[in-house]
Amino acid sequence: MIPELLYQLLRGLVDDRAYPNQFPQPAGNAAPVWPAIRYTITSATPAASLCGTNDGSSDDVTVRIDVVAATYAGMRSLVTSVIAAIDNTDPPSTRQPGGFETYDAETKTHRALLEYTFHQSTDGA
Repeated sequence: MIPELLYQLLRGLVDDRAYPNQFPQPAGNAAPVWPAIRYTITSATPAASLCGTNDGSSDDVTVRIDVVAATYAGMRSLVTSVIAAIDNTDPPSTRQPGGFETYDAETKTHRALLEYTFHQSTDGA
């Protein structure tokens, strides 16, 4: 559920270049198209106080989101858009402290890392 939600929230920000787990590798010597977003589930934690279905549908899920753009300004703008897109999700999410920004000399791109936990165990109360 969370990967599908993220794709729907993020795809419009980068012309459908929102990918689970890895960025696509272009054929031959073609350069990747930026900006792009990659999202990776880093953990799923069953809620101790919830009688769930044991199928993962009520697990709280933590996701790492990598934002990549050709310019620093483009990356910062995209980070702001990602935060706004995820701000009022259902299930609710919490942006985790930390994250970082970096420049990748090999791809000549600016990157930012965000991390969110989606609280699927929340019963809306």
